[in-house]
Amino acid sequence: MTHHKSDAQIRQEARQWLMVLNDADATEEEKRDFALWLSQGDREKQAWERAKGMWSRLDDFAPALTPSPTNNKPVAANDVGSFRVTRRRMITGAAAAVAGIASGGSYLLTHPEVFADHRTGTQAGKTVTLADGSLVELARSSAISVSWSPQARRITLHEGEALFTARHDPLRPFIVDAGPAVTQTAGAVFDVNRLDDTTLVTAIEHELTVTPPQGGMLLTAGQQMRCAPGETQGPLAVDTASILGWRNGRIVADGMRLADLATELSRYKKGRILITDSRLRDLPVTAALDARNPDAAIETLAGSLRLRVRHFTPWLVTLSAAS
Repeated sequence: MTHHKSDAQIRQEARQWLMVLNDADATEEEKRDFALWLSQGDREKQAWERAKGMWSRLDDFAPALTPSPTNNKPVAANDVGSFRVTRRRMITGAAAAVAGIASGGSYLLTHPEVFADHRTGTQAGKTVTLADGSLVELARSSAISVSWSPQARRITLHEGEALFTARHDPLRPFIVDAGPAVTQTAGAVFDVNRLDDTTLVTAIEHELTVTPPQGGMLLTAGQQMRCAPGETQGPLAVDTASILGWRNGRIVADGMRLADLATELSRYKKGRILITDSRLRDLPVTAALDARNPDAAIETLAGSLRLRVRHFTPWLVTLSAAS
């Protein structure tokens, strides 16, 4: 029974549990303790749903986090005094930051990757050896689940990016589900990158098939498919060395959407990088960034693209037009 606790205390506990379970090193004991806490009553369940929803709704707050210029003078990217944030916007931003972002990336808890078989955090990737000797090299902030059967070798990439080295087996296809894209091969080396609403599949060695489109598209080494709900692009010729730059902590962008670049940088940083101006999301970016220092990479982008960077909390960075 939790009748002696205030609603504020229970909401705080919910946010603490979000932080604990979002950690890549969360233990089975902690997950059992959470389940016990959640089962205590309706107030815990309501606080949990509220805390989970805050982060997933953060995009709705983006316009409120955009600073308002007080005049039309050109300003430097770091000139705080030239912008006015209204009290209403500050309250809205603070509510999102304190209640949602302080949980340390709690949006993960609305998706099954929280209980994935293998996960990585923001500090390092790792290589997973599967039962047949195939390898999965996970980038930072990535998660997979493995489903093995006599008929197929199936992997789900819940989030992030991974390099798959599938051992050849013509009798058991190697299948990777990654949002809008499904990749299948008898044996190949390929990279899969899940972005916010798009999945990129790149063939590194040998052949593979990507669905959609209906019936599948055959990719050979050096080709990439871009899959989004209701839309596909490719096959496109790409530089595979640039695609795999993440293995050395580098992001090589050649006309990459700013939104996609922000997603990739977020894998190296706790919390989220939010673009508050929707017109900037599709801005093409060409750059080579050292993602191991994401804050410096963000400042480099801001300088070259004339963006304004604002740090609301250690877990939330916003990007907007500088003037």
